[in-house]
Amino acid sequence: QSFGARDTSRDNPRSSLGAMIDTADALAWLDQHHLTCDVIAVSLLLATFYRNWLWRVVVIGMAHAALYCLPGGSTASYLFPTMSVVPHFVHVALTIAIFIIPPLRLFPIFREQPETGCVFVTGADSGMGEATVLLFSKLGYEVIYAGCFLEASFDALKTKVRSAGGDATKVVPVKLDVTSDDSVAAAAASVKADIAARKPSTGLVGVINCAGMGFNGPAEFFPMEMYQRQMDVNFFGYVRVTQQFMPLIRDATSKPGARRGRCVYIGTGGGILSPGPPLLTAYMASKWAIEAFCRSMRVEMQLRELPIDCCMVNPGFVKPTMLMSEGLKLNAKMWDACAKKLGTNQAQSEYGGLLEKFIQYSAQQPGTHVSEVAKAMAKVMGASRPYSSYKVGPDSAAAPIVGSLPVTVSEWIVKKSMYGTVGEV
Repeated sequence: QSFGARDTSRDNPRSSLGAMIDTADALAWLDQHHLTCDVIAVSLLLATFYRNWLWRVVVIGMAHAALYCLPGGSTASYLFPTMSVVPHFVHVALTIAIFIIPPLRLFPIFREQPETGCVFVTGADSGMGEATVLLFSKLGYEVIYAGCFLEASFDALKTKVRSAGGDATKVVPVKLDVTSDDSVAAAAASVKADIAARKPSTGLVGVINCAGMGFNGPAEFFPMEMYQRQMDVNFFGYVRVTQQFMPLIRDATSKPGARRGRCVYIGTGGGILSPGPPLLTAYMASKWAIEAFCRSMRVEMQLRELPIDCCMVNPGFVKPTMLMSEGLKLNAKMWDACAKKLGTNQAQSEYGGLLEKFIQYSAQQPGTHVSEVAKAMAKVMGASRPYSSYKVGPDSAAAPIVGSLPVTVSEWIVKKSMYGTVGEV
């Protein structure tokens, strides 16, 4: 007032009285419900300690138990009818909040890794590998080494990078055949020499394994050489790349202040919890094998206290990729190999109809766009401590749920949804 300000409370005494009443009501409400508020605040704080869903389920259970046991909780209302019951919407809202609240970034373990250093991507000729290169060329990583099976893919890939708005100067195609020890060793040597020449701020911080193929066919007739080829690409190929490039990752991550390294592998569906689809014995065996490798190596890195994380990216049906078109060609080769092995067309006559149903089912699935897999790769590379597995697509998220059901129920769902029949039990 000494500066000429007007005291409006004197003009309107009701406003001052209303403020006092509102404050009194608020204090009375807090006095009555402060324990409920304390439970909610502590529960949300505990939820931010870990990203693990099991931990958050435990927190939800403890929160609801505490709310029920408080004076005014549902259990207490039977003993003290005059006390108010905690509304159901509070329980529902708290459950949702605990699930979605992000972890506290105050802890170093939850701080994202910087987009720095170099990344090596296999299978960059097409599909998921190509999409990953296209996305990473727009990010902050200094060099993207693109492992390509065909040299004809080199210029085509750079053209696609420019068309997508990426920086083609950061993309370095590298000839790579993951089934060849010599080719993988030569690729690792080439990347090592290029890093030494470029002298980036950080060396190789990630290897993303996207190279892959998929055979279909009946287990009892499937040619052994095709089983071996499937494992050589999807399993041994990943192991070759990992072993050859690990020295580069260890060197880059051992420098003072360096970010953590990553070894990422493409799996399938819901991972090892998925049900086993018929006619995919070779493909599923290779994918479950690399997941076992990844999970074991992940723990080895932890026991050795090495700042390198291994994790899976498990997509469901992904489109567009070359798996469908190339798969049809591989199916023709598979039937020819079966006929040559048996001397008859028994394999195709008995299982051809089932394989056609699977092909039709695959074609009808809308699938997840291949760019979503690339986004998952970026999330893995940027995570402070990545999950052991990332699911891409709704079918991938649903697969482990189906696989965790009783076996007869899980098998019935797979047979009925994919083949339209359940057969004999």
